[in-house]
Amino acid sequence: MDIALELIDEAVQKKDQSSYKIIVALEPEGEEERILGYICFGKTPMTEHTYDLYWIAVDPERRGRGVGNQLLKAMEESLRHNGGRTIRVETSSRETYDGTLEFYTNTGFIMVGRIPKFYQENDDLIILCKTL
Repeated sequence: MDIALELIDEAVQKKDQSSYKIIVALEPEGEEERILGYICFGKTPMTEHTYDLYWIAVDPERRGRGVGNQLLKAMEESLRHNGGRTIRVETSSRETYDGTLEFYTNTGFIMVGRIPKFYQENDDLIILCKTL
């Protein structure tokens, strides 16, 4: 099973016990609802007010329409309500992640670190933070 799906299952099934929080963007579709995207985050261990953004995923058909921004804003509102002040996120330096990096920088994240060859040769770990 995909690790992201495992985290979502844990957050939903054990919501009072899980350190992972999930916000899901839904759209009515007839009598059902369609999942447009989700954001997964949690408190960074051993910190007072820092949270990790683990995943933000948007249906490819809905990208560029503000779903990611809405999910990020909903997460930020939740964090402020719970005393959160800093959001940390990690991503890859591969070209396929250029859109991801652009999303983060366009929404107020700043690059605070880079570890060369972290994932593999020519694939650095990029660490970004945002202060609320």
